Amino acid sequence: MYLFKNLTIFLKYLLKSKWVFKLPKKNKFVLVDGIHNPFLKYIKKKDFTVLYRRGEEINFAIFLKCLIQLKFTTLDYFSEFIKQVSPKLILTSFDYHTIFYKLSKKTGIKTLALQKGKRGKTEWIFKNRNFFFSKGSKKKFHVDYFFVYSSTVKKFYSKRISGNFFEIGSFENNFTKPVLSKQKNEVVFISNFSDATKEKCENENIIALQLYELAKKNKLVFRILPRYRNFPQILNKEKKFYNQVLQKKFKFILQKNTTSYNLLLNYKYIFSTYSSLATECLAKGMRTGFVMFKSKQNPIFSLRFGDYENLENKGPFWCSSNKLDKKEIERVFKFVTQTNESKWLKKTNVYIKKVIGFDYQNKTFRNTIKSYI
Repeated sequence: MYLFKNLTIFLKYLLKSKWVFKLPKKNKFVLVDGIHNPFLKYIKKKDFTVLYRRGEEINFAIFLKCLIQLKFTTLDYFSEFIKQVSPKLILTSFDYHTIFYKLSKKTGIKTLALQKGKRGKTEWIFKNRNFFFSKGSKKKFHVDYFFVYSSTVKKFYSKRISGNFFEIGSFENNFTKPVLSKQKNEVVFISNFSDATKEKCENENIIALQLYELAKKNKLVFRILPRYRNFPQILNKEKKFYNQVLQKKFKFILQKNTTSYNLLLNYKYIFSTYSSLATECLAKGMRTGFVMFKSKQNPIFSLRFGDYENLENKGPFWCSSNKLDKKEIERVFKFVTQTNESKWLKKTNVYIKKVIGFDYQNKTFRNTIKSYI
């Protein structure tokens, strides 16, 4: 049955994949999953050979070798591909594909993984931990270098995967840091509007309206960083969504060809309901507040700030509830925009460290891979 299941998966990929007939070239690094490669910041593109895992490409020679040996699992294919490339190190920027954690022991080549994004208790690999990480998984799951957001995530993975863990925060967030003295004295709300999932954008426009009113009261310009600024058709829907309550009393930040990370560096006060991007701003020392209210039945509520770390529903710079609480929103707004720097640091550092780290220019990572380049 197991053999038949894996053969079925293979046949499915055969029909939709691009066939490559040249053997993969020898190289310094194998990148597992080519859809995203943040390592290009520090490693030359020519030094990577990509091992596609979503069925984009299949190497015919590697596949044929597996077929002759009656090896039909994805792990077998990955292993044969990697042996052909003979890299110094295997890397991925996705932490939720558990097959990666078998590659080090299977191939004898060291592995390195990044945490892809902020985690929540209801996310599939965390919610279904016993399925993905069965009893004794630590004996077969291993990663040589694992760069995670925080001590909380490290605690989760280190119980299930053996290896060396480093708490660096978001790898891509570590590329830059703000010059606080040059930031515009303005308020930016990070939109979580979704064209596909109503739960994600429940009350996002109501929160935006409350923040707009507080910004106006304090003579601060209010802006929204739209989620779909690079997708014009969906952007129009996003504008209509906020116009329902704001009546065009806001400006979208629409600069293209600039990352959201770099755009937000220019603004002093950042607010969000549950955005990972906002959490990353917080890690850089930026004035960031989280305001969420969503219905009890909405699963997105579990993504509130600090939920995964078991923080309270309210704290100095955040509040979350199932009902709109204008006094709480105003309290958070005042703390973010009016607290002096020494008090801000004193009140926020203890919470930030539990949620996300910051390693400017990824010094820990660069020191780790120095011997492999």
